[in-house]
Amino acid sequence: MENNWKWYEQQNPQQNAQQSEQPQQSQPNYGQYNYSTNANSGYNAYGAGNGGSGNGSKPKKFVTMTQMIVTVIVAALLFTGAGLAIGRGISANNEPTQQEVLSNATTAPEQNNTANAPAATQDPATQPSNGIKTNDSRAEGDGSTSVVQSSMSSVVSIDIEAEVSTGRYWYSNGETESETVGSGSGVILTSDGYIVTNNHVVSGADKIKVYLQDGTEYEAQLIGADSYTDLAVIKIDAENLPAATVGSSSTLMVGDTVYAIGNPLGVLATSVSKGIVSGLDREVTIDGQQMTLMQVNASVNPGNSGGGLFNADGELVGIVNSKASGENVEGIGFAIPMDTAKSVITDLMDHGFVTGRPYLGIVMQNVAFTTGNRGFFGSSYTTHPQIYSIESGSAAEKAGLKVNDIILAFGGEQITSSSEISALLYGYNVGDTVTITVQRGSEQIDVDVTLGERQS
Repeated sequence: MENNWKWYEQQNPQQNAQQSEQPQQSQPNYGQYNYSTNANSGYNAYGAGNGGSGNGSKPKKFVTMTQMIVTVIVAALLFTGAGLAIGRGISANNEPTQQEVLSNATTAPEQNNTANAPAATQDPATQPSNGIKTNDSRAEGDGSTSVVQSSMSSVVSIDIEAEVSTGRYWYSNGETESETVGSGSGVILTSDGYIVTNNHVVSGADKIKVYLQDGTEYEAQLIGADSYTDLAVIKIDAENLPAATVGSSSTLMVGDTVYAIGNPLGVLATSVSKGIVSGLDREVTIDGQQMTLMQVNASVNPGNSGGGLFNADGELVGIVNSKASGENVEGIGFAIPMDTAKSVITDLMDHGFVTGRPYLGIVMQNVAFTTGNRGFFGSSYTTHPQIYSIESGSAAEKAGLKVNDIILAFGGEQITSSSEISALLYGYNVGDTVTITVQRGSEQIDVDVTLGERQS
């Protein structure tokens, strides 16, 4: 019994396990219990006395008073000594007697009734496992999970491929290869494959690849794009797709919960970030073009462009298109309100362009040229849009604009990029006349153009 006490003091888990596999039956130390044979000496005397032949009766012996007193005193001393010996044995070893061990073994189930109850009757949330409380049940959230689960399947990832030269440095053999040059996001609008994204996501793409939430890949066709609202519609050949439910952005208020779902960094498909509406009707200038957008503090990163902004009901209320960036800027993202986007998307799906908009009918590219006569290193440079092509029968052709004309001003406003013309153009109506100043060769010419409407 003494060895067992030291064994628990060592606290060795491996040794404990080995000992538990081979339980040892404790042996009582009878010497410590001090069972005295002297207590039975009287019985031995009686046995010896009864073991005679029994021939005739024995003479009676009379006990004197003195003998009786001495016998009582000796018995009392023997009883007291045995009790003291047993008491010292228990105190010194701090161990129960064999009778006490048996008694404890029979009463243990009553004392530990709760601990030994069947596991099935205990609450899983509080049932200990190696002393650690665990809970395998799902916690009830604030509803975000159900909103996200119902919305994220409608968001797709987009990769943009373009033909790039295989030459190195200044040398090129004229061969090209298709490379992924950009990534973005999109939202499924219809079950038969119409998807909305940003114009700047698909602009200049030779090939558009779309990836559904389950990883299925499709090649998409560009249906129409609008640089003014930065919206585009593409289509994949598929059926029974999980289309988003389109909501109204006009019902949003500052502080409302929103979820931005997209493909940040081009590698984290259907990532979700939660935030609030930080501002409404923000006038934001992007690439020289002024737009009216919603401001949110949900995390927006490159690759989120074209992704969905969903409200607390899981409805699509905006198309993410930009973020404020800078060393001291954090948590400022922007989205195109769905109430602005709806009519544009409908026109792009039905016509491939936005109807009712004033239209010039030209394709432009930005070019740089020198000014001044101080030589190569002393010259200054400026950029302006140059007319690359003119649509037959358009307002530009009717007014007399020519290919290679460099546009210097539009309606009296100095112009340095094609995006500035787009922003100014939509401030006019179909049928309005605007003066466009161009550089043609060595001369500047003012051309009056009556704005038309796009027909195809």
